Amino acid sequence: MSPMLELVRQIRDGGVYPFEPAFSGGQGVRARLGQDDVLMLSTSNYLGLAGHPEITEAMKAAMDRFGSGSCGSRLINGTTVLHLELEQRLAAWMGTEAAVAFSSGYMANLGTISAMCDSETAVITDQFNHMSIVDACRLSGGRVKLFPHNSTSKLAGILERNHDAAKRFIVVDGVYSMDGDLAPLAEISKLAGDHDAVLMVDEAHGIGVMGAAGRGACEHFGVRPDLVMGTFSKSLAGVGAFVAGDADVIDYIRHAARTYTFNTSLPAVTIAGVLTALDLVQREPWRLEKLWDNTNRFKAGLVRLGFDVMNSVTPIVPIHIGDEMTALRMAKDLLDRGVYVFTAMFPGVPKGSCRFRATLTAAMQPADVDFALDALREVAAAHNLFR
Repeated sequence: MSPMLELVRQIRDGGVYPFEPAFSGGQGVRARLGQDDVLMLSTSNYLGLAGHPEITEAMKAAMDRFGSGSCGSRLINGTTVLHLELEQRLAAWMGTEAAVAFSSGYMANLGTISAMCDSETAVITDQFNHMSIVDACRLSGGRVKLFPHNSTSKLAGILERNHDAAKRFIVVDGVYSMDGDLAPLAEISKLAGDHDAVLMVDEAHGIGVMGAAGRGACEHFGVRPDLVMGTFSKSLAGVGAFVAGDADVIDYIRHAARTYTFNTSLPAVTIAGVLTALDLVQREPWRLEKLWDNTNRFKAGLVRLGFDVMNSVTPIVPIHIGDEMTALRMAKDLLDRGVYVFTAMFPGVPKGSCRFRATLTAAMQPADVDFALDALREVAAAHNLFR
């Protein structure tokens, strides 16, 4: 039996298996889980747009007009006027010449990186990058070089040692999804320019969250990478992703990325929802402000209680526990108190660094944040976490 399967059976037998809970309705601030409504402390619905009535109505209208799906890839019969409108809107919003939509963030990274890199490319990536980036780097066939998390000195050394490579391609997350920290994009962007390297930034958790207008960590740092990937499945309350950049590069990706050319198109009903979500993001900046108000209230409360939030600087708030079984038992007790929080454990995080991965949303009220803090305080005390 594999060690992973052995662990899965152990936590199932212990009654603390945390994965794939079956929700019986939509997910807002609260969601129905079993017979109870629980506070959603682990969701990527950062701006609180999931279930927004304008999005629902736009999707219903698109269903009536376009049906449930195209039954084809984008290059054949899977492109609608809505797909083209969304790509144009995204490019304008991100300040790039063009954008291309993919069916998911995983597919966007897999297709783009494998299309942009080959056996003569030095593919340089942070050790804590999302697994979609890790898999894409491997699939590219390039010479993959890892640098320690956020170490620009090590990145510089790798670039210098690979100056003879035909191409140098750097790819990093803007916001790291398990630690809630940011890549030092200003320094990375400068190194990319100094060494004639292409820079791609994954903004999956940055879009809608970071920057004055919610355009991501790149806006926050004032940098313009060659390629930006963003998702629809978090702040934009849908599913899918996009890659934005120069027109010629995007046109190349559109025809060379296998996860685009050989993949069924996103249905127009989904695109209609994302278009409406983008409208809401741009005309309701209060959502971003409320997200940060809730985030700051939650972090301050956790620190007062004695929790380690691991220097998070984003609405992703890791709550370090350490021992896996302790964290799993605490998560179950939190659920009994009406709070759902995700337990991040190896291999998603390093061994010995198990943590709750909490996220805040703009839809929460101060009372919701305080409810979560009270539950965490009670459970921590019951498990002698701070003894």
